[in-house]
Amino acid sequence: MVTAAVEVAIIGWFVSSTISKLMDKALSYYKGQKSWQSGMKAELDRLQRFRPQIEALVYAAERGDLPIDRNPPLKEWLGQLRDAVEEADNVLDELEYRHLKEEKMIVKFVKRVSQQDDLLKRLREIVKTFNDLVTGLDTFAQVLSRLDGCIATNVRGYMDRETGSLFTETELFGREKEKQKVIRWLHCSDTKRISVFSIVGVGGVGKTALAQCLFDHKEVECFETKIWVCVSNTFEEKDILTKILESLTKRKQEFDTLDAAQRTLMEKLLSKKFLLVLDDVWNDKERSKWDKLMAPLRHGKVGCKILLTTRMDSVAHLVAKVVGGPKMFLNLNGLEERENMLLFEKYAFVDFDPKNYPRLLSIGNEIARKLRGIPLAVKTIGGMLNNKLEDEHWSKVLEGGALNSDEGTDGIKAAIRLSYDHLPLELKPCFRYCSLFPQDHEFNREQLVDMWISVGLVPHDEKRQEELGNDFFEILVQKSFFQPKASYYIMHDLLHELAQILSTNECLRVVTNNPIQIPQNIRHLSLTTDDIIVLKNLEELKYLRTLLLYCDIEDVELGGIIGNVLKGFKTLRHLDLSLKHPCDFPESIGNLVHLRCLSITKTKIRKLSPCVSTLYHLQILKVKLFFLNSKVSIPSDICNLSKLRKLDLGRNLITEVPHIGKLTSLQCLKGYRVKEELGYDISELEMMSELRELMIMDLENVKRIEKAYKAKLSLKQHLHYVALMWNRGSEIWTRGFTGESNESDKEVADCLEPHPKVTHLILCGYRSRNPPSWLDARIHQNLTTIELFDCNYLERLPPLGQLPYLKSLTLRDIRALKKIGLEFYGSCRSDNTFPALETLELIELTQLNEWAEDARCDKWFPRLRRLEVCGSPQLENFPPIPASLKTLILMFLGITTLPKFKQQNEGSSTIQGLRFLSHVSIIECSKLVSLNSGFFSYPEQLVSVEELEIWDCSELVRLPSEGFRDLISLKSLRIEGCKELLLMPMLLPKNFFPPSVQRVMLISCGDLVASLPQLLPNLCLISFLKVGHCPKLISLPSENVLRHLISLQELELNNCEGLKLLGGLAVISSLKILVIKKCPMLAIGSPSDSVEESSRNRLSMALDKLDIDRPELLLVVPLRNLHLTKSVNIANIHSMSALPERWLLQNEASLQIMDLHGLASVETFPDGLQSLTSLRVLSLINFFGLTRLPKLPTSLEVLDVGGCSEEFAERLKDGGSDYDKVRHLDVRVFRVGAHHILD
Repeated sequence: MVTAAVEVAIIGWFVSSTISKLMDKALSYYKGQKSWQSGMKAELDRLQRFRPQIEALVYAAERGDLPIDRNPPLKEWLGQLRDAVEEADNVLDELEYRHLKEEKMIVKFVKRVSQQDDLLKRLREIVKTFNDLVTGLDTFAQVLSRLDGCIATNVRGYMDRETGSLFTETELFGREKEKQKVIRWLHCSDTKRISVFSIVGVGGVGKTALAQCLFDHKEVECFETKIWVCVSNTFEEKDILTKILESLTKRKQEFDTLDAAQRTLMEKLLSKKFLLVLDDVWNDKERSKWDKLMAPLRHGKVGCKILLTTRMDSVAHLVAKVVGGPKMFLNLNGLEERENMLLFEKYAFVDFDPKNYPRLLSIGNEIARKLRGIPLAVKTIGGMLNNKLEDEHWSKVLEGGALNSDEGTDGIKAAIRLSYDHLPLELKPCFRYCSLFPQDHEFNREQLVDMWISVGLVPHDEKRQEELGNDFFEILVQKSFFQPKASYYIMHDLLHELAQILSTNECLRVVTNNPIQIPQNIRHLSLTTDDIIVLKNLEELKYLRTLLLYCDIEDVELGGIIGNVLKGFKTLRHLDLSLKHPCDFPESIGNLVHLRCLSITKTKIRKLSPCVSTLYHLQILKVKLFFLNSKVSIPSDICNLSKLRKLDLGRNLITEVPHIGKLTSLQCLKGYRVKEELGYDISELEMMSELRELMIMDLENVKRIEKAYKAKLSLKQHLHYVALMWNRGSEIWTRGFTGESNESDKEVADCLEPHPKVTHLILCGYRSRNPPSWLDARIHQNLTTIELFDCNYLERLPPLGQLPYLKSLTLRDIRALKKIGLEFYGSCRSDNTFPALETLELIELTQLNEWAEDARCDKWFPRLRRLEVCGSPQLENFPPIPASLKTLILMFLGITTLPKFKQQNEGSSTIQGLRFLSHVSIIECSKLVSLNSGFFSYPEQLVSVEELEIWDCSELVRLPSEGFRDLISLKSLRIEGCKELLLMPMLLPKNFFPPSVQRVMLISCGDLVASLPQLLPNLCLISFLKVGHCPKLISLPSENVLRHLISLQELELNNCEGLKLLGGLAVISSLKILVIKKCPMLAIGSPSDSVEESSRNRLSMALDKLDIDRPELLLVVPLRNLHLTKSVNIANIHSMSALPERWLLQNEASLQIMDLHGLASVETFPDGLQSLTSLRVLSLINFFGLTRLPKLPTSLEVLDVGGCSEEFAERLKDGGSDYDKVRHLDVRVFRVGAHHILD
């Protein structure tokens, strides 16, 4: 049986490095200490002699080559070795600490001798311990030799798997979009002979199943030959070529040489169009093997395709390089929640109806959600649960996790463990360390790498540890252990469970309010508790290297209690305190001499204790200070921490650190404010040669140029980010302002020239008329990002156009700049202007009236993707926009016509049209009259535009004459604040809006809304429609028009003062959200309405949400016939009689959420509310006159009350007259203002 066995938490490189340092240090003391010479030389020689065997044994254990689980003596020996190595590391660390301490202060001779004797004694003892272990190694070697062939391969029994091309499932759940994406690629015409597409995802997510489904799909019959090869763990090019030939010939093949296999396959594939599936690929390093494999495959017809499945993004990246061309891939994520649950039900309730097991269905829903849509896990766990349909059994599985079950989960464990086994050895402990964090944790790359470094998981190498740690993290991302999100990373729950299982003997995460016993051998601990007794009962943990402590405890003694706890954790390397309530700084932190990282950023500490300044090994210090007074005292000798690499004190308090220049290891210094005081001036930066990021503020305080020069920024070769900022206080610019510039800014800036390797430059508040000389000189060729902010006096721009790597350029608030001339582009020595620029932002250049085109170069902004020009009302003429553009934003400009696009040559061809342009925003261009100009003159070229926004163009009269029908990719259209728009409904061309449109917003847009009957019928994909500020709209279109809107899910009508009828709204059965506000003329139907109207408007739509601003709208046709509404929001309820009880009863079975916003005049609610048997959440807002609580339905779970009287709020509290009615509910009472009306 395959198990996710606990790992031996011993790290080979760490053992080797520590023994090496131990021997060097011991030998140096041996030579100078007579008392050591008796017997010590022999012990050191013996250790040196057996060191290779120790290291070999450790590396074998790391690789999983030893039968540890079947050999307890071996397991115990490795545990003793780990303890000895860490003790050696501690002794060496303390010896170095003593040396650092003696450098910083004068220590009494007696105390120094006492400390030295103690450490030397421990050093001798650890050498003897290692020699005892060497004795054990002799015995152990004999045991190993007797085992011989029994050496385990741990997991290799399942590492080579075999798959076939036949689809093994009855159906493929929830993969239609993914399937269509791959099919589109398979059908895509290609001029290349061969192209590759990778399906990437974690183990068990269904990559193979998707590939199998596609292999025999009817739409993949365009290939003459289809081949399936399972590559699996071993990537041997000759074996793979042989498998391909066996698939082609249907015969067994054998080859003596690789060349014979290559040539045979080349002959078979000549002039054939083939599809090759390579399943389960792992090779992401050996490019030469890929080259040999691809060599014969390149001889097929044009249009051959290779579809591969892999867990690793790095594989997809490597193969794309080998083939040549962009990386084509599909990140296969877990199933959507609905499909995930359907799959679970299929396997968990075989031969049973889930509806007959409501309790199990509820538990199963939670289990399925935790499995995150991984089909293998869902099927396995579902099938296991099918054997025992009992609440208790299912609840245990829910609490224990998918990998902790004793039965039926070997397949999941094997699949998930396989990814771990393929990790490089040095990355395995980094992965296991992640078990300290909860499931769904949002990992910050920099913070996690810092933690790895702090606790010794990243080796010292030729690279900086931060760079190596980032490499480690990136490999874990590429191998799908982390999934990138917006600004963070997450780990799949199954991988997190695996990390917890593998790290059982080294990492522990505990959430408890009861006293617990922590295992003594734990190295890394995360503890969350709200009970101070738990802290008081914590025992000494002599091996602990990490402590993450999360407490919600309000106690004046908390700082002291934590201090006592920390006295028992003397070997800590990383300490992170997250305490919800303010407390004193635990003074015993000063005794944690091994500490590398101290983080107290989520805690309100009242002061930073001077004891921090004695933590000489400290590399990272992050402390959030809580203070009442404006003046904060920073320990004056904090600059003694010469190893400090990162310092974050929050709220720019880093500027309060005196003599910061002594922190010569600091890598990041942001928010350093220059002062005219000793220890705070700019010359402090002189010796800080390790800086990577530097932000200098208040540069106006530099009075002596020679001090700026002493900062020596040009010599700091590691700098990649530099921000130079002048603070001008409340200086305000107005158009026509002719204030004086400050040329001393240029003198200071010239002295602060950064190193040529700098990549990111910011200038802010600069007041000279000319840019710094070094920007004019174009010597900073490595710049990728430049930002010029508030450089209000700058009259010309530096020549930036020839910077080869510049990707992003932002010019903001340069209000003296009137012209962007040819000097901006440089000398144009090549045929490129801004050859690498991708983003250009010109913001608030209020005096700009001319922007010249550089006609000297063939390629003008050849890679520009985003162009935003905003706040230049005098700019009337716009240069051509480059054809590479994806996003164009034009805002508050004086343009009268839209810009044209610039044709550009690429080799022998010419780029025609804006084929990449996907987003266009035209906002507040008040002089723009028509869109029949510029790039809109040829709308057929705008085939990639997906989003189009036209706002507040007050003089705009004409849209394109043919509308937007040629924008065949358009998905979102917003036209707002264009009141002068003229449109004749009878003259509108067919498909004025293209059928691809999914979202439309028409707000205050002149005559356009009158043409709704002509605009809507072809929009079968539209899901969102908003119409607002259209006083001429009297009725929505008829049923004949609206019945075509088969995908519409959300409709919003706002500020349509003339709207009287909702037309054919009743036929939109897909509608889920309906919002109607400020439409005062909507007619209320009467009881005498015809039977025909009543039957026709018996609505089939099941609204998820109805949001209206007056209760009378519930009587409007057809809203009064709704009977499947889930949520309703009603504002301005002036009396309970206005709330139609009949409507509520119609929706009693479906209504789950009700938000009622009333007026002070309402005193009571009808007791009919208790008949709403499905209601879970009730919100009563602004019923200030409410005197008693209505009878509530038994289904209610949450009651929100806002803007009520104090008397009513008291009735809901414990002991109040209505408390018994709500004691079982989640009650939330809040203030919103007694007369505040939400509409």
